[in-house]
Amino acid sequence: MGRYILRRLISVIPTLIGVTLVIFMFQRLIPGDPAVAMLGEHASTENVARIREQLGLDKPPFLNRDALAEGDLAGFFDSQYVRYFGRLLQFDLGESIHRRIPIAETLKERFPATVELALLAMAISLLIGIPVGILSASRRNSVLDSTTMIGSLIGVSVPIFWLGIMEIMLFAVLLKWLPSGSRLSTGIVIEPITNLLLLDSLLTGNWAGFWDAFKHIIMPAVSLATIPTAIITRMTRSSMLDVLQEDYIRTASAKGLSEKVVLFRHALKNAFLPVITIIGIQAGSLLAGAVLTETIFSWPGIGKWVYDSILGRDYPIVQGVTLLIAVIFLVVNLLVDLSYGVLDPRISYD
Repeated sequence: MGRYILRRLISVIPTLIGVTLVIFMFQRLIPGDPAVAMLGEHASTENVARIREQLGLDKPPFLNRDALAEGDLAGFFDSQYVRYFGRLLQFDLGESIHRRIPIAETLKERFPATVELALLAMAISLLIGIPVGILSASRRNSVLDSTTMIGSLIGVSVPIFWLGIMEIMLFAVLLKWLPSGSRLSTGIVIEPITNLLLLDSLLTGNWAGFWDAFKHIIMPAVSLATIPTAIITRMTRSSMLDVLQEDYIRTASAKGLSEKVVLFRHALKNAFLPVITIIGIQAGSLLAGAVLTETIFSWPGIGKWVYDSILGRDYPIVQGVTLLIAVIFLVVNLLVDLSYGVLDPRISYD
């Protein structure tokens, strides 16, 4: 197990280098100039050039071939990407171009909001998707099964932004049951411990704060959970149907074991490997999907921050957050791979 984890960690290094290259290249393909975005379209050429020099945007993107032609080896490596990668080696994500604030500092403020939203969305997906998928598989070709398949198909097909807007129109505008955005109402204070408001309010016994935070998070969480719920439901059903056809399942049923024991003790554990893979993929996708959800509900997490940064051509923020999401994807995939050995004793990592 230890050797396997070490090999996986070593393989992460070239993966992260590749991720930084892709992020850097695609970021430069976005139309517009950060210096012009800062100063405005009517800024003078001299001021734009001065800002570009301050931000290091006057350097070549990758390598300075002109410096190499002049015999300047150090100047050959003096480029935007090399400077960016050098900061990463020092665990420095850089500064925001517009606000001139370290990205890590703002990340500490905004990342817990996104984590809290993603965790609640994943909890909703698991609590609904797995039981419904099991029940649907055990009642194959029934009305319940058909309803589940139609519902999951709709869940996969409905755009998040449309669903979010409909939720706001119904529950915030028409019924006035829930707030339309933000994390807390004005005047509500929760003592920060983990910066996860629901958890912090429980730890401090602040029930008014818990209820207010829950009312603010439930709509964006449901919106974000819709697609993962549908996918997990369909995968659970499909995997359970395959396992329920196995001989050992028929043998267990023939021995007189109850349907509950057959489904949950014998079938589910063997059917769970493909499901856990999908759960891992969806867990990482929730962070990427949070961009739309947070923008619609004005949720102060990294998703909305990235959206605003893209519009403002704030390269360092987009690069830093995208790299963070990539790291989380890699960690989640490693945990999923390790869980295979726990679920299936036949899998060995020696």
